[in-house]
Amino acid sequence: MELIKDKINTCKTLTKGTTQAMADGDVIVPDTKPDILKLLQVDSDACITDKYIENDRLVLCGRVHYKVLYIPDGENEKIKCIHTSMEYRQVVDARNADGNIKILAKPTVEKVEFNTVNSRKLRLRAIIHIDYEVCSVDDTEVTCGVEDESIEKKLAVVCFENTVNVSEHDFTVKEKLEIPTGESSVKEVLKNDIKICDTEYKPVTGKVIIKGMVDICVLYINDEDEIHFIEAECPFTEVLDAEGVTEASVCDIDYSVIETQCIAEPDIDGDLRELNLDIDICTALKATESVETQILKDCFVPYSKTECIKNDIRMQTTVERPSLQNTLRDTIEIPQNAPSIKSVYNIMTNAVITKSEQQRNKIICEGKVEAYILYLTNTPESPVHSLKKEIPFSYMIESKNETEDKKCEMKCSVKHASYNLNSGGEIEVRCLLSIECMLIDELTIGNITEIRTEQSGNRQGIVIYFARSGESLWDIAKLYGMPRRKLAEYNDITDDVITDERKLFIPMC
Repeated sequence: MELIKDKINTCKTLTKGTTQAMADGDVIVPDTKPDILKLLQVDSDACITDKYIENDRLVLCGRVHYKVLYIPDGENEKIKCIHTSMEYRQVVDARNADGNIKILAKPTVEKVEFNTVNSRKLRLRAIIHIDYEVCSVDDTEVTCGVEDESIEKKLAVVCFENTVNVSEHDFTVKEKLEIPTGESSVKEVLKNDIKICDTEYKPVTGKVIIKGMVDICVLYINDEDEIHFIEAECPFTEVLDAEGVTEASVCDIDYSVIETQCIAEPDIDGDLRELNLDIDICTALKATESVETQILKDCFVPYSKTECIKNDIRMQTTVERPSLQNTLRDTIEIPQNAPSIKSVYNIMTNAVITKSEQQRNKIICEGKVEAYILYLTNTPESPVHSLKKEIPFSYMIESKNETEDKKCEMKCSVKHASYNLNSGGEIEVRCLLSIECMLIDELTIGNITEIRTEQSGNRQGIVIYFARSGESLWDIAKLYGMPRRKLAEYNDITDDVITDERKLFIPMC
């Protein structure tokens, strides 16, 4: 018996979770750098360099870039920097990870610890939080009909999420910053901080067009040994090749900065007044489409014993994407023992959801925004200082659907952060917080893979069947193995669902 089949793309999550990795070790001060008198500030960012499955384990390899600012042990130097990196490797369980495997992983530095061992050695330790997902994207055959027209068929329409593309893409943003007129030339670049914001995308056939903004902040020493910084915004537009994507695709895109190079170069007069930046960015793309397909839910051969052999196919569909944006405000007071502010260099933020709950048609989430403020001081002994502030939040997000029976995935991020230094020496921080949710329905369908039949014996006579309201005419026809059309004609029924209690006469020949 020939089955009519169709192919669909299914994305099955094999394992998903969070883990922690550590990158730590001792760093020797380069010979070209003076001794360390006092550590001022250490910050870092993390990236993934490799990921693979080995012996039922997910192996995540990465690198942490450290930026160290310190006061040197010398009268002629104000501040120095050390740029270094350390590798990390984390292994988590990933059993049954086979097929067309796709791995998504996003690292975030959770905490940095540092101290000096001696004037030529310091110890660094970063704890990295990694969100990971291992999924299998495969073509799956579903039975949507039978070639034989005499077979009684029960069809159903299934709505599911079709995964059309899971991929990663690297690109580089190049930008040239010019030192403003009236300011001295660059003597040494101390550090740079990069943030990707204001991103958007547009799917077209076989491609995804992404746009966004790179916020750049560079701290440097000028020829007069003064600490200065320069800020800029650099827009970018990239076209990602993404086979299978159409205009109807919905894309989830994560951005991460892999590496940044900032080099001071001479202008036409030979002065170091140009900063050339190469920013390597990685995008993790997951594109899906909502698809309806017809499946053969059940069937039987009239006047024969019919057995449908089935296997289960698990599918999921995103029923809603509720979201919320709100501005968080807080004031950071400078501690009495901290140096006074000359100017704020930069504010770096990280948003974390610590608790979530689903209630009827609401999603309740709690979390915090970790804000790190680096500022220049009026104190020569400590020209740079940093503060940390945790800004809590709690929101209730409305949904059009019942949420308790659905899987909910959430992401939160700070779309934009700004600050204002008030007359009292306090820093007013404003963060545009974005929370995005995905309500996912998971369903299992019984897919018919084979139909087995056996001829029934000769039967004579009429059966009287007492039908109840709500019963399906198709189910009754299958129970007695007769054509549904014949049963409807014999009992003068036009609807497939019995609307009242009644007697049905069922001929057995």
